[in-house]
Amino acid sequence: MSRTKSFAVAAATAGALLLAACSSTSTAGTAPSASGGKASGKLEVFSWWTSGSENAALQALFTATTKANPGIDVVNAAVAGGAGTNAQQALATRLSGGDVPETWQTHAGGSLGDYVTQGVVDDLSALYATNGWDKVLPKAILDSLTYNGKIYAVPTGIHRGNVLWSNKALLAKAGVTMGDGISWADLKTAALALKAKGITPLCLGDKDIWTTATLLESMIVGEVGPDGWAGLLKGSMKWSDPKVIDAVNHFNEALTWTNADHKALDWVGAVTALADGKCAMNVMGDWEYGELVVKHQKIDGTDFGATIIGDPTNFVTVTDVFVLGHGSKNPVAATAWLTAILTPDAQLAFNKAKGSAPVRTDLATSSLGAYQQAAVKTIATGHLIPSLIQGQANIAASIGQAFSDSTTLLEASHDAAAFAKAMDAAVAAGS
Repeated sequence: MSRTKSFAVAAATAGALLLAACSSTSTAGTAPSASGGKASGKLEVFSWWTSGSENAALQALFTATTKANPGIDVVNAAVAGGAGTNAQQALATRLSGGDVPETWQTHAGGSLGDYVTQGVVDDLSALYATNGWDKVLPKAILDSLTYNGKIYAVPTGIHRGNVLWSNKALLAKAGVTMGDGISWADLKTAALALKAKGITPLCLGDKDIWTTATLLESMIVGEVGPDGWAGLLKGSMKWSDPKVIDAVNHFNEALTWTNADHKALDWVGAVTALADGKCAMNVMGDWEYGELVVKHQKIDGTDFGATIIGDPTNFVTVTDVFVLGHGSKNPVAATAWLTAILTPDAQLAFNKAKGSAPVRTDLATSSLGAYQQAAVKTIATGHLIPSLIQGQANIAASIGQAFSDSTTLLEASHDAAAFAKAMDAAVAAGS
């Protein structure tokens, strides 16, 4: 899954990175260009991908790298737990001590920008030019990788963060059908029909607050649309706008539909509950697709379905990327790794397991599942909207931290006005 890094951890990371940058005798450089020779030696790949589908997808990238470069010894340095925060903390400690991995996972947009600002990642523009990647990536994604005219990361695929997953057998039992998109009114009708049959309508695993924030983000985007969301992030639309207040109150009501043990579960636990028929719906990014298909062996369109709250052309982007660590021990191997990620075969193998859509626009995707093929079409023709909770938006990190903190308070108080006031203040302070 593409788990969000905690904004509190982001602040700690930034401080640690600043120490690392200040202790360095050089500034961030440029990645070695691809050459005809084979890379070799130790390649440490640092990530937070440890679930069944995540590990399977990661192994596909390892295979692509070592197939092209048999001399590379891949070290899987994935760190489990804390919804990615454990990995971020471990990475911050290492970077502050000058122990730089060859490559690590982050997100496009503001999360990547933190590392660029600290000077701990290398410029990959030459690698893009050599391989022609700038011609086959969506402009919105390429822009989220670019700072001051330079490109700093390679994306593995594009996740959609605003998907409503459903257990089709439970929906059928309650007489509920869903299309590509669903309004709040229809979602509420579905939930009440499920409750009437003794079925828990909504799976939630919010041991980590980002899962609740994902539900809230998806509901707000669904009700205010892409222009409204952009306005909220930039400050041209107030979080106290009646449309937002309505969406937040709808979120409060949706929380009453959830499983009693939601605070004891993480996102994987919520997916398992859906797969096992313990609850009917779950709002989560499409890393859930990978878990359902790879881990639970469920069939796309038969066992489970996917819909979008609001306009089905709204695609909340969550883009996992890998960088080249400045000052790492084996930048040549890291460059080989980054090159392998965007090869056509690796793109298809990785994303088939992960649930995301290939980031390359020039691939035939008929081998992917029905959900993924639909996602590819939406990327090409729909509205690409940056996730706030996943750090995709190029805005002050303090705004994302406020969203996370305010969601925690909202879940306890259900006070939509207080939530809106806190967010308006955060946007004003961060603008």
